Amino acid sequence: MIGAPGPWDTEPVGDRTELAIACCRSADDADPADLYPDPDSELLVGALRELGLRARMVSWDDPRLAWDAFDLVVVRSTWDSVDRPDEYRRWAWSVQAKTCLINSAEVLTWNLDKSYLAELAGAGVPVVPTQFVQPGGIWSPPGAEFVLKPAISAGGRETARYGPDHHDEAIEHLQRLLGTGRTAMVQPYLPAVEDPGEISLVYLGGVFSHAVRKGPVLEAGAGVVERPWERMVYLGRDEPSPSEMTAAARVQATLEHRFGPLVYSRVDLVSDPDGQPVVIEVELVDPYLSLTMEPGAADRLAGALQRVAALARDSRSR
Repeated sequence: MIGAPGPWDTEPVGDRTELAIACCRSADDADPADLYPDPDSELLVGALRELGLRARMVSWDDPRLAWDAFDLVVVRSTWDSVDRPDEYRRWAWSVQAKTCLINSAEVLTWNLDKSYLAELAGAGVPVVPTQFVQPGGIWSPPGAEFVLKPAISAGGRETARYGPDHHDEAIEHLQRLLGTGRTAMVQPYLPAVEDPGEISLVYLGGVFSHAVRKGPVLEAGAGVVERPWERMVYLGRDEPSPSEMTAAARVQATLEHRFGPLVYSRVDLVSDPDGQPVVIEVELVDPYLSLTMEPGAADRLAGALQRVAALARDSRSR
């Protein structure tokens, strides 16, 4: 199993820098050592070791770990965080109280709930028009195609695309979300999701690294599908247009103004009906960074983490 426990899990060893790469279990009832596959993190571990750093993949909810044994905890594929958001927030703040957490608990807490889109829009960032529906709120389905999902979601969980002929199903979906105390969000379905597709711009160490184009996943009237994240269609690396680079840079500037420099981030854009790029998501919690698609990307991220780890060790030694 990847990430089998070792003797250094419970106490620091010598002066060598120790990093934990926070991932998640392969299933809710799996052993903490049985991790969900994450090629990005495997590549990152290798890059970190090339720099002389000791790194390993662990499950974020492994009760056996002493987080203060690590100089740095790097959140990479904690993909079940949205299934247990309250527990995840508590974990993030607890870890940050013991060691350096990347991204920080402040960033994770902010980005976990997609209501951050309203804040970005208020800051002048172009985003997909989004309506948030709170429990007890009143909502009527729009006439055009739209996407409905919970505000705390990732990988397409409980997300569905609806058209004018599927309003009953959409209302039932909404009521199911609101009935469990969750906030729902509704966005127009933009045809550009299908052609040319959604583009993800990846930033490492605060600098643009590479971009990947993705194809559509949702089908109108199909309802909520199981494990939609496993249906993601990656169309390969792509070169962002000048307008896409400008839009993503604006997002980065807004984020850095709020949180300071970020070690990694991903900005997802799609074209609106006028052909202008708008933000569909900003991923700061545990984004898939497509490190396997871009030569040198894992090394760039490892270098950024090495610098942060050195600062963290210096801070702890004072």
